[in-house]
Amino acid sequence: MKSIFTFLFSIIIIIPAISHAQVDVATGENYANEVYYNFDNDVLKTVPRNSWDLAFNTQQMSVSVLANNGSGVMVYTWPNGAIGSWETVDTTGMAWKPMYNSIVDWEYGAFNANTVPGNEFDYGWGTYNMASHYISGDSIFIVKLANESFKKLIIQQKKAVQNVWTFKYADLDGQNDTTIILNANNYAGKSFIHFSLANNAVVDQEPAERWQLLFTRYYDYNIPYYVTGVLSNAGVKIQQVNGVSQSEFKDYQKSMFNDTISQFGSDWKSFNMGTFQYEVADDIVYFIQDTVSADKSIWKLYFTGFSGSATGTYSFVKTKMDATGIKNISDRNLTVYPNPASQEINVIHDFSGVTEFTIYNMAGQVVLKTKNSENTGLNKNILNISALPTGLYNLHVRSGNEAKTVKFLKK
Repeated sequence: MKSIFTFLFSIIIIIPAISHAQVDVATGENYANEVYYNFDNDVLKTVPRNSWDLAFNTQQMSVSVLANNGSGVMVYTWPNGAIGSWETVDTTGMAWKPMYNSIVDWEYGAFNANTVPGNEFDYGWGTYNMASHYISGDSIFIVKLANESFKKLIIQQKKAVQNVWTFKYADLDGQNDTTIILNANNYAGKSFIHFSLANNAVVDQEPAERWQLLFTRYYDYNIPYYVTGVLSNAGVKIQQVNGVSQSEFKDYQKSMFNDTISQFGSDWKSFNMGTFQYEVADDIVYFIQDTVSADKSIWKLYFTGFSGSATGTYSFVKTKMDATGIKNISDRNLTVYPNPASQEINVIHDFSGVTEFTIYNMAGQVVLKTKNSENTGLNKNILNISALPTGLYNLHVRSGNEAKTVKFLKK
């Protein structure tokens, strides 16, 4: 995450689980709503998705500004001048590339898309002054609203220490020129201040309570396409495991948790053109921990259904993992050689009894799995990795309630 002042050991947890529950979250016909969700309290708030156009990050050291891409709001950089050209903005011949919110990090909204890599003073819409701790706007943007109308807009300033935003916008012909000042300190507990350009008003979009998941619609530029899916809040870490039994798999690895906000995303479902129904993957499990909340519990989740546009209902099973039995067994011996390897790896270990060997790629997918009955003392197993693509992998070795992971490189 890039902030204003920016100039493994694996712990394996193998545990039983509690609080098993089936959950349905409805976003409404044609996915009209956004739903904020908390694992302990379920749905916190359901709100119309098209009620806001922009969102300003409330964190003191953040410079992120989002556009509501999911409702059709589009952002373009006006290429014909800087902020001094405000009065002469002209969109004649407009054929500019739109900018989208990051689906990796909330710190990079659509208005931050022009950030210059390697320049710690540039934030896409403005530049940072070390003396004043102000970020001053240097760009004019054209914003197309969901109703197809256009506005010109400048993010004039972010006072970092005071945590105050100032921006202005107007019709393309200069009418309705409006300056807005937002004191983010007045929105404590919320991630963003949502604002409607169409209605010239702050929108109470987020719940007051801490949320972990947002069921919404957004633009996935990797496809590229608009998708319905799930995004996670800042501070939420997730491990995705593919190719496992959803009901039985309980082993997660803290070292493989990541904070990509679209880790859930939309690809756990697919549309069957033959049946015209959504199909949900039956071998994907997610483990989630909110590192910001007071309760650092880890939850397991897997999807069981998706209704499509009729009701926009997501169905899933959530399970709270019991802390009983957490064990970090750094005293177990586990060595892999050669490392890097191309054809096979030798696994030297002192696990005994029925022992499971699982290889995960860096996306959390199971790419090889085998079991063997091992003797007491040092053991050697040979795993054939010749079919694996070049890359970094985790070998997870487990026997009963004991486990350990080691990384190796396939060349």
